[in-house]
Amino acid sequence: MAETRNCTPYAALVFFFLFYLLVIDLCCQCRGENTDDTTMYELTRSLYGVPSNWKPQLDPCTWDDAICSRDRVIAINLAQSGISGSLSPTHGNLTSLTSLQLEFNNICGPLPRLSKLSSLRKIYLQANSFDSIPSGFFIGLSSLQEISLDDLPLTTWSLSQDITSATRLVYFSAINAYHTGLIPDFLGSLSSLDILHLSYNLLTSPLPSSFVGSILTKLFLDHQQSRDKISDCIGVIGAIPQLTMV
Repeated sequence: MAETRNCTPYAALVFFFLFYLLVIDLCCQCRGENTDDTTMYELTRSLYGVPSNWKPQLDPCTWDDAICSRDRVIAINLAQSGISGSLSPTHGNLTSLTSLQLEFNNICGPLPRLSKLSSLRKIYLQANSFDSIPSGFFIGLSSLQEISLDDLPLTTWSLSQDITSATRLVYFSAINAYHTGLIPDFLGSLSSLDILHLSYNLLTSPLPSSFVGSILTKLFLDHQQSRDKISDCIGVIGAIPQLTMV
C-alpha cells in the first residue's frame, strides 16, 4: 500500500507566507497614501545637486535637509546648496509642509502653485532664477507668515488681491523683483503685516492711504527704477504709529 504523505504543515506554511506578502503590500499601499514619497521622488528628477541620499530607494524622511513628522514632510531646507533645475508642479502636493527654504540657489522656471499648502508658514526663495509667479499664487496659503522673493528675475508683475488670503502674513519682501505699478491698497488690509520690503522695483505714487493706522514697523521703498518715483508720501508715513524704519 502506497504511503500517504501529510501535506498539512506545507499548506500552512504556504498560507502564512501568502498572508505575510498581503500584509506587506497593504502596508506599502497605506504608506503611499499617507506620505509624500511620490512628490519627493519627483523633486529628485526636477532638481540637480540635491543631497546624495535623496534617492528613490530611501525613505524621504531619512533624507538630509528634509524634516518629517508622522511620515509627512513638514520642512525642506536646501538654502545655499548649489541646487539648479526647476520645481515640479507636484511640489504643491506636500500638504503638511510648513517651511520651504530654497534661497541662494539657481532654480529656474515658474513658481508652482501652492494652493493646497494651508499649513505653509515660511517661504524663502530669494536669489534664484525663477521667472514668473502664477496668478492666484497666494490663494490657499492661509497660514503664511513670511515670504521672500528678493533678487528674482521675474517677468514684470504686480501683486494681486489674492495675497489677502494670507491673513497671518507678517513679513513680505520682494526687493529687486521687477514689481511694477502702484503699491496695492489692499496691503493695508493685512492686519498682521509688520515688515514690508519693496526696494529696487518699478513702483510709483501714491502710497496707499490704507497704511494709515497700520502696524507696520519697517517700510523699505528706496531706489525705485520707475520713471515716476514714489513721492508725496510723508502724510501717510506720519500716520503709521509704530513705524521705526523707512
